[in-house]
Amino acid sequence: MTRQAIYLNVAALGAFAIFLALIFWLHTGPRAVPGLIDQLEDEDATARILAAQWLAKLGSDAKDALPKLVEAALRDSNQDVSAAAGAAIHTLDLTAARDVVSGYLPALWDPAPEIRRKACVVLGSLGPVAKPAVPSLITMLDDTDDLVRERAVGALGSIGIPQAEIVAAVTHALHDPAAIVRYRAAAQFAFHIPVSAMSVPALLELRDDKEKSIASLAEVALEHAGRNERQDVSHLVALLERPGEKDYALQQLAQLGPKAADAAPVLISVLKDSLALNRYLAAEALRAIGPAAEEAVPELIVALHDPDPIVTESAAEALEAIGTPDALKALEPLRREKTS
Repeated sequence: MTRQAIYLNVAALGAFAIFLALIFWLHTGPRAVPGLIDQLEDEDATARILAAQWLAKLGSDAKDALPKLVEAALRDSNQDVSAAAGAAIHTLDLTAARDVVSGYLPALWDPAPEIRRKACVVLGSLGPVAKPAVPSLITMLDDTDDLVRERAVGALGSIGIPQAEIVAAVTHALHDPAAIVRYRAAAQFAFHIPVSAMSVPALLELRDDKEKSIASLAEVALEHAGRNERQDVSHLVALLERPGEKDYALQQLAQLGPKAADAAPVLISVLKDSLALNRYLAAEALRAIGPAAEEAVPELIVALHDPDPIVTESAAEALEAIGTPDALKALEPLRREKTS
């Protein structure tokens, strides 16, 4: 090969590399959003799921996709597409997520079991922001359809708060006659929600379940019950320093309740986080800690003026749970506003 041919080949490779870099640049960050919005209407469900998942990863850069994501969550015929859209929405806009909750609550009472199943799945995809759906989802644990009950258990585990109500409900599901429901309930205690003294007897019984997979999950859950909770809190506080783990760590702290009191100083700092979801979860964790989070009262009072109304609501609930005179006094204008 002549020197000129080598130069030509190298030049061609360089041009091709530049072309690939341009394609990559056009399909990353905010530049990718218009194409992903179009993809939410693709005929192929997998393409729509991938679009929603990618938009979730883009975070605030994907704000322009919010109307289409809400539409997909509420109206897409495919359950998995709606759930993927719901998961993206709760990181982008808490109010939009609550709108999706409101849209699906009536569907829990639909005569068609497949509609009730989908409602449970999508509500679960919204995570802790779907807290208002918890009472209705608990009611679904008495549904006549095994899959509705199984998916309601999964949704409760994904929402995770308020911890006491969810632990009690999922503990009840450990006794369900359907193996698929018992399996899902045991999995929540093994991987998602804390094991409390209330749930231990039922998990001990499940070690002898005729379904070996359920017995194994019960064993895993019981192992978690013996962990050092102080070490758990320290580990979760460390995870708060990792951007990709922050929302997970905050949700877990909210589920520990008063046992997470040592994390209160860090949670106070998260009340100023740029992401509304993290501010909401921090307020929820402080609410769950209760009176032991007294030092958070000044910052929670500031959070009553948060630009996000869902954060404001959660901050008010935290102040009420802490219950100091200053906390309750700060809530008086809100109470007068509600009664006027």
